[in-house]
Amino acid sequence: MRADNTQKQYADSFTVNYEPRIRNVRVSSGGIDKQTYLRDMYTNDDGEMICQICKEEMPFKKRDGEYYFESVQLWSPSNGEKEHEAKYLALCPVCAAKYKEFVSRGEKEESFRDAVQTCDDLEIPIELGDENATVSFVEKHLIDLQAIINFNYENAL
Repeated sequence: MRADNTQKQYADSFTVNYEPRIRNVRVSSGGIDKQTYLRDMYTNDDGEMICQICKEEMPFKKRDGEYYFESVQLWSPSNGEKEHEAKYLALCPVCAAKYKEFVSRGEKEESFRDAVQTCDDLEIPIELGDENATVSFVEKHLIDLQAIINFNYENAL
């Protein structure tokens, strides 16, 4: 009986279809080491790597003894834009998912980039859905980011 019902449901299911689509695919492979850059920036004096949003220690270490974290692009690069380690955040998996969902889309991404450019504080407020949070930066990282953003604006990238 169950097998008959499953076969009937399957027969009535939608057919999988494919069609060709035109899309942009990144063809450059940046020669950067964002993981090392971020690990160096966000490992504290106690040897703990800290998430830039929740300010907690990264949730676990990998088999090689290094902290697992996600390096998340601050903004989507435009065609012709340069690659650099500073254009990434060091986030725990939960904060990375929140940032990608609530900030890395359209106007919020652009307004966050503008906030980074004009910021003179190491904490920048962001909205993650209904949650208010801040992204913390170490001074070197913020200086690097501001230099990159200014370069892009000056060179219309």
